[in-house]
Amino acid sequence: MKEPYLWQDADFPHFYCNEAVVEPLEAAFKENMKLLTKALSRKNTDLADVLTEEILANSEIEGVLLDRESVSSSFMNNLSALKEPEQGAVALTRTALHSFQEALSHERLLAMHRELMNGSDFPAESVGAYVGDMKIVRGHRLDREYEVVHEGAGKDEVHDKMSEFIECYNNASTRSPLVNAIRGHIHFETIHPFCDGNGRIGRSLILMGLCRDFGQETPLALSRSFRSHLKIYYNQFQTGLDLTEEIKVMAPVFNHAIAETMRILELTEFRTRVAASVHLHPRQRKVLHRLVDYELRDGFKGGMSNANYKKMAKVESRTALRDLNDLLEMGVLVKTGKLKGTRYHLHTSDADSHAE
Repeated sequence: MKEPYLWQDADFPHFYCNEAVVEPLEAAFKENMKLLTKALSRKNTDLADVLTEEILANSEIEGVLLDRESVSSSFMNNLSALKEPEQGAVALTRTALHSFQEALSHERLLAMHRELMNGSDFPAESVGAYVGDMKIVRGHRLDREYEVVHEGAGKDEVHDKMSEFIECYNNASTRSPLVNAIRGHIHFETIHPFCDGNGRIGRSLILMGLCRDFGQETPLALSRSFRSHLKIYYNQFQTGLDLTEEIKVMAPVFNHAIAETMRILELTEFRTRVAASVHLHPRQRKVLHRLVDYELRDGFKGGMSNANYKKMAKVESRTALRDLNDLLEMGVLVKTGKLKGTRYHLHTSDADSHAE
C-alpha cells in the first residue's frame, strides 16, 4: 500500500520546525537581504537584467524556453512582450512584485493562472481554475505504464485545500521570511491545483511573499538559484510536516539567490559604465556588451581569448591585441595565463578569482 501524500496527512497543513536550528538560518538570510536592499537602493539601479534572468529561469525549470530579447525589452521599454508565452511570464512576475501588499485570494491566484496560460492549448475550462486530481508522472511517452510520483488534491477537495493555503499565506508572520518561503512553497506544490504552471506560479508566490515580509519590491534571482540546485530543490517536496531538515538544506540555496542577484546587478552596472565611456572604440564596447551577456548566461567558460575577440570584433590579430591591451590598461579587463593560454575576464568584483 502506497504512503499517503502530504496533503492527505490528518495534520496537514500544520508544518513545524526546530526553532533552535532555524533561528540562526533565518537571521543570516535577513542579514544577506539587508545587503541586497542596500545595493537596490542605489540611484538609477536598472533591474531589467535581474527580472529577465528570473523569468527565463523560472520557465526553464519546467522546460519552457522563452525569448530573452522579448522578455528583456518588455522591462527596459515598459512594453508588453511580443509573444504570448513571454507575455504571461512577464505578467506573472509583475504581479508578484506589484501586488505583494494585497491579501492573497482565490481571485488573485486564478488571475495569475490565466495570465500565465494565455494562448496555451489547454481547454478553456481548465485555465484560471482549480482542476484537482493532477498527477505528476515519470516515464517515457511510449512506456506502457508511467510511474506516478505525486498526486495533487482531488477535484472535490482542491478548493478547500487552496482556501487553507490562502489563509496560511495571509496569516504568516513577517518575522520569518525564510520559513514562510519554504513552508508556503511546499504547501502550494503538494496541493498542485492547476492543470499546468504550478511550479512557475509557486515560485512567483515565494517572490511575492518575500516582498511582503521585507515590505518592499525585492527582485530576486530565486529560480536562477533553484535551477543551479535542482536536486535539492525537488527533494524538498519529499518532506513531512517537520520542515527542520528542509530549511537547513534550502537556506544556502536562498542565500545563493541573493548572491546571484548581487552579481547580476554588478554586471548591469558594468554594462552601464561601458555604454557611457567615451574612451572605448565602438567595437570594444560591442565586445564588452557581449561578454556581459555571456556572464548573465552563467559565464564565458574559460575566459575570452585573442581569437574570440578577433571573431567578435571582426578585426585582425594585431588590432585585437592592441584593443585588449587598451582594455587592460583602462582596468576594464583582467588577464590570466600566458602566450596561447592567455585569457581575459571582465574586471568585476570576482575578478580576483581569475587574476594572476
